[in-house]
Amino acid sequence: MSSPDSSSFAVLQFSLEIGADGRPTQKTTARGDFASVEQAFSVARSLAELERGHMERRASIAGAVRAIELVDTEWGYDLREDWLVRTRFWVHDRAPASLGV
Repeated sequence: MSSPDSSSFAVLQFSLEIGADGRPTQKTTARGDFASVEQAFSVARSLAELERGHMERRASIAGAVRAIELVDTEWGYDLREDWLVRTRFWVHDRAPASLGV
């Protein structure tokens, strides 16, 4: 059983992309491991804000008017383009769950 001091928290990015065959696909990217959950959420929030800026610039260049929204969730942050979740930054506890028996 691991102690609370040795646990780490991963930030994972899930992105909805269009595959080579033209079909939507999900890409998962590990964005780092952090000693504290607070640090992991802080980094996830910063990454989400950066990605929101990229999404807004792409929409502006394309001449599209889109609502880009950053949504706080229990697990991290979602970026929605109109109604569609395009990217997620989630914090994952790498310590295995254990029953206090």
